Amino acid sequence: MRICIDVEWKDHVVCILGGGKVALRKASQFLKADAHIYISSLEYLDEFEKLPVMKCSYPQLVKTLDQCTLAIAATDDPRMNQQFIQEAKKRGVLAMSAQKDLEQDCFSMMESRNGDLVLACHTNGAYPIANKAILKDWQDRLQDLRVIRDHLQDHRYCETILNLDPEHISFLRSLCEKSKGIVVLVHGNHSQKAKIQIKNLCQRIQEEHQYPTTFLFMAPQYRDISIENFCQILKELKSKVHFVDLFWGQGRYMHQIQDVLEIYHFMHQWIRIDAAEFVGSNETLIQHTLPNSRSDSSVVVSMLDSPFLKKQYPNSRFVACLEQKEVIERIVHEIHPTF
Repeated sequence: MRICIDVEWKDHVVCILGGGKVALRKASQFLKADAHIYISSLEYLDEFEKLPVMKCSYPQLVKTLDQCTLAIAATDDPRMNQQFIQEAKKRGVLAMSAQKDLEQDCFSMMESRNGDLVLACHTNGAYPIANKAILKDWQDRLQDLRVIRDHLQDHRYCETILNLDPEHISFLRSLCEKSKGIVVLVHGNHSQKAKIQIKNLCQRIQEEHQYPTTFLFMAPQYRDISIENFCQILKELKSKVHFVDLFWGQGRYMHQIQDVLEIYHFMHQWIRIDAAEFVGSNETLIQHTLPNSRSDSSVVVSMLDSPFLKKQYPNSRFVACLEQKEVIERIVHEIHPTF
């Protein structure tokens, strides 16, 4: 088992075998940490001329291992790398390699430092290019979380916010600046296509009304936060939010929404979409809320893409309302924020 340790490298000696791209990257990384670099290679990239490294022969590099903290094998020859690693381990020196499975005992991590915060990522060689993307994602998220936390009076909500989807964190961050926003309430499901559909609607609403806009799934199995907790956080942020309900009728979810929003004094608006408008004269309507018997001319109508309903009625035509441009534009037109 490995343990990640943050090491101070100032004035420590690092020995590097190789003069290519990997060696250049490692040399640059440890020079930034104020380490002394000794390096040996038959050929060097031109960029090494600009770096304050000590070039030496291979025998000199091996001799320098006696005073170094870390040895890095960075050639394209696995046998040479392994030989250098073995020389380092004889002297009790930590060693890493450009290739995997060469008896190295440590690995460097891509890192980002911002004040007291240090982020580090390592994919164990499985997907190195992902390291940069992962760090960038967490940098952005932590910056948003820091802004949100600074606007919260009760920091007990920080743990709840940390578990939110990126869309909701971004929305709360925007509310800290704009103080007004729109939340679309839907049933939702696990389909990636469904999430794209509701995101497209929110983007169109935001473009039209110029307020930060997000969505909230009401069904417990699809949501990352309950509407009660979401409203508590919105009140903490002193935000004015207009809720838009997209449900077929005044059912259980609608009553739950009304009760919660009345408690927190948020305004909401029900935009009703008639499923029957997507059904032809010779077709039979099927909805998950009002299931009918199957027929050869059945039409399954759902607010969003639904793999479950498609599987239940494989021979029926399927319509996702929020995939229709005319439906999206109608919703956008009918929204009248009340702040």
